[in-house]
Amino acid sequence: MPALTPAGPAVIDRLDRQIIHGLQLTPRVPFARLATVLGVSEQTVSRRYQRMRTHGLIRVFGIADPVSTTSSWILRIACRPGTAAATAAALARRTDTSWVSIGAGGAELTCQVTVDEGSPEGREGLLHHLPRASNVLSLSSHQVLHRFIGRGEADWITAHDQLGSDQRRELLADQPAVAAPAGPAELTPDDRPLLVALAHDGRASYAALAEATGWTQRKVTLRLQTLAGAGLVRFDLDTATAALGFREVAYLWFTVAPTDLATVGARLADHRRLAWASAVTGAASLVAIALCPDATALYHYLTTDVAAIREVRTCETVPLVTRVKLAVSLLENGVLRGPVV
Repeated sequence: MPALTPAGPAVIDRLDRQIIHGLQLTPRVPFARLATVLGVSEQTVSRRYQRMRTHGLIRVFGIADPVSTTSSWILRIACRPGTAAATAAALARRTDTSWVSIGAGGAELTCQVTVDEGSPEGREGLLHHLPRASNVLSLSSHQVLHRFIGRGEADWITAHDQLGSDQRRELLADQPAVAAPAGPAELTPDDRPLLVALAHDGRASYAALAEATGWTQRKVTLRLQTLAGAGLVRFDLDTATAALGFREVAYLWFTVAPTDLATVGARLADHRRLAWASAVTGAASLVAIALCPDATALYHYLTTDVAAIREVRTCETVPLVTRVKLAVSLLENGVLRGPVV
């Protein structure tokens, strides 16, 4: 599938942000239901969504999530001068990487890697081979031990135009339950066409998925319900955060005492400036990603909300100069391109 190309100037307004927030809460929600919550027509929601998707501002995707057999790692990679961009591009093209960024003045790469613990190939993959690369000066790897989920229903905040509490409750009320599989479920090579189609468009209809896979609509429906019910497929949203007003993105590496780890992690997860917070291994015990409009806002956050947590011993701030890949989508000039599948 060709990369999406902006068709004109991309302008994000209040309704667009509310649509994005609704999709964050429930990525495959019918447009009719989202329109009712927002008090607009279904055609308006559909048109706004398609415009943002065409401009490379958002992508709803489905992705395999075999959580029982995988582990997640954050890598910090120091590169030889002049090699960071090429290394980041190579990492971004891998299907086992996500959130590939260049930071620290262009000298350090950060990315997340999924390791399949159930296979020798997975255990001896990128973590095993990357330190031998000639352009890598140093590498530190940090296993993600626990992700902290705060702010109730979702951990994404779209600037100031998020849905209100009543709207969130209405949107999530009476959601169809995901049926549990009748027996053991696992991903197989036959699911590959389905996963490729969902990576390109997580909101694809069953008819479109049937066409992409060569299956019947009934088979697609039952298979997707089985995989989702078993937790083997999840849906999420990639967003071009700069277009939403977040031009200062930074990794924050915190050190806290083990006795304070759970408490501090839970407090950080409720901070509106943070998109993600997790407990990790290594010298720093917590890592988070801050999204701010500018450097002034980041400074204000660090000297107020973070400073108020007395249990935080240190906080290393690493601004991201260039974001190369999000969860599945490549980034180019601040907009989403095709997914890596």
